[in-house]
Amino acid sequence: MAGKQKETDSPSKTVKAKKTIKKTSILIYIFVVALVIYVAILIVDQNVKIRNAKETLSELKTKISIQNIELSELKSVADSVEKKDYDSVADYIEKIARENMDYVKSGEVVYINIAGN
Repeated sequence: MAGKQKETDSPSKTVKAKKTIKKTSILIYIFVVALVIYVAILIVDQNVKIRNAKETLSELKTKISIQNIELSELKSVADSVEKKDYDSVADYIEKIARENMDYVKSGEVVYINIAGN
């Protein structure tokens, strides 16, 4: 009898083993598919971020070139103003500081007209 039980037990064990293997292979398949989908989503997301960064970089490069053009124009204007009206940049800065900001040199005496005339 003991031999007969072993024979009947072994087919049920093999069926259980086959079911376990089948479940395991299905789980592995699902895991691999999920992993592939996750990686694909990551790649697409990174490509979108890279495209946005490139657009931002292009805009910043454009702004830099515009600023450089404006700077060169301002330098040329400043050079022409210096040559025509003032002997040096220091004279021009002194004039602006005295007129617009009410600065005085050290040691200068400042007189204030309190009569209002």
